[in-house]
Amino acid sequence: MSPDVPGGMGGFFPNMLGDLLKMLRTDSPIQWDLALQLAQSVASEGTSEPNVDPMARMRFEEFVRIAELQVADVIGMSVNPSGRSIGVVAVNRTEWARRALESWRWLIVDIARALSPGPSATGAELASALGASLSGESDQDLSALLAQWASAMAPAMIAMQVGSVVGHLAHQTLGQYELPLPWRGSSELVVVPGNVAEFVESWSLQGDDVTLWLAVRDVATHAVMARPHVAERLASLLVAHAAGFQPDPQALEQRLAEAAGGELSDLGDLTRLLGDPTALAEVNDSPELRRIKTQLDALSAVLGGYVEWVTDTVAGKAIAGRSAVREAMRRRRVEHTNEARAAEALFGLALDVDQIDRGEAFVRGVLERGGEVELAKLWVLEANLPTPAEVDAPGLWIERVNLPPEQSR
Repeated sequence: MSPDVPGGMGGFFPNMLGDLLKMLRTDSPIQWDLALQLAQSVASEGTSEPNVDPMARMRFEEFVRIAELQVADVIGMSVNPSGRSIGVVAVNRTEWARRALESWRWLIVDIARALSPGPSATGAELASALGASLSGESDQDLSALLAQWASAMAPAMIAMQVGSVVGHLAHQTLGQYELPLPWRGSSELVVVPGNVAEFVESWSLQGDDVTLWLAVRDVATHAVMARPHVAERLASLLVAHAAGFQPDPQALEQRLAEAAGGELSDLGDLTRLLGDPTALAEVNDSPELRRIKTQLDALSAVLGGYVEWVTDTVAGKAIAGRSAVREAMRRRRVEHTNEARAAEALFGLALDVDQIDRGEAFVRGVLERGGEVELAKLWVLEANLPTPAEVDAPGLWIERVNLPPEQSR
């Protein structure tokens, strides 16, 4: 270690930054290959997973057929706008991670673009200037350099978080809609039988009861998400929410300063240090962002509460162990893991018990006041989606959606 260079880093630190910038250089708002590689690595835990037994897929298909009939009867609309039966794909965790990323790619790219601070200078010059400023060899404004660095690194840092979140989610997902995100162009449900078997065993439940519950839950979610106006409204709110974050040069300055005076020995140490983009950004707490968050919470609450009501309604008629499964699912939501919270935070969703209860209260309020005839109007048009105020006052929603078109504007 050279004693005459602050931090003892010599040219190592700026060289490392330069190498990292060259490796991660991209014109896209996200390093997609990095996200995919990390997601599959986390999902597989570095091992080769076996393929799923075809008999497991066939068993799930049986329950999805039952669920389609039962759900359609409850919601009064087709569970698949195409009119075709919903297919079933049974996969291991690694394959689920890949399929989830590919299905959400359109949305993730838009969110990454909203999160990215914009174009900036990149390359060896930026790395050298940043290293010199950190070591005290230059009086160039560090905050300005860090803003450029954050811009250059954003596609990789977002990819690291997305890959990590989806990889960890693959370990606990019980179906396609663990997160209520639209799977664009999909007429299939992707299931992970291994995860379901672990859940059944850990809660001492009946396997068929759990499988039918999950089939009903995902068929009901698909019935809503397959409506283009619902998927587009949700996606627009998620992207607008992401745009409310802004780079935090002070946080980045602190991390890089610690790195310059610490014991980083290779490129891997630096990528791990910068692998959490949420630590490098702050919420731009503005009235507009609060308005968007309120709308996003309202839509996700109604979606979650509606699916919960449909699932519980079908379960009351078709699942012998309904109470035990419902309690296990509720406790699972209460005992949210850090990985599940990270997944929700990444997309700006709030899916805790209070949110689901809020949505269920709206559904039951509509049923008490207008019955299933009124509830059937919920997902017909984008204009019929409830406002945040209406979620807590279902009578107002019923009144609005029944106004003549010229008065409801």
